Amino acid sequence: MMARQRARKTFCPDCDAQLDPALAADDVPQCPHCDAVLLPVHVAGFVRRCAAGTIDFAVLLLTAGLLNAGLLALVDAEPLVANTRGLALVFAVLDLEATSVLRTIAPFLVMSAFYLTLFWSITGRTPGGRVLSIRVVGPQGQPPHAAWAFVRAIGHLVGLGAGALGWLWTALDAEKRGMHDHLGQTYVVRDT
Repeated sequence: MMARQRARKTFCPDCDAQLDPALAADDVPQCPHCDAVLLPVHVAGFVRRCAAGTIDFAVLLLTAGLLNAGLLALVDAEPLVANTRGLALVFAVLDLEATSVLRTIAPFLVMSAFYLTLFWSITGRTPGGRVLSIRVVGPQGQPPHAAWAFVRAIGHLVGLGAGALGWLWTALDAEKRGMHDHLGQTYVVRDT
């Protein structure tokens, strides 16, 4: 018995009209609703995007994380949780105020937003994206403008902070776009 392939819904990046997947076979595919020229792409899936995100998080921990720790040591900040172990540590972390946690990791978040914005707006890919051959593009297939890359970076961090719901959206979305992709008007595509 042959496996049945499911046709994915695709949408025009300009007018959001649903497109027939057969348009990809045309020499110059165009949206039948707004006549925009369409660029056939292979979207990056949830697992590939998560793997790239893991690599980028490791890079950020080794750079921004160490700078954040050095800054906290320089200002002699009190630790968020001190002298606790085991289950008491878990309860102590759950009992922390969000403002104190944000104050402690604010430099890391700022450096992360700068890292993501810089890489996405210049090359369309972070080091993790380069390793896994994926890139971020705007509706016209170019790396996003710096302002949209910044909006995407903020949405990326907020979506991750909200129990990773912004990222999980990618697994369920028909276009494989997360909350941050919709906010930043971007797509994540595989290199062909």
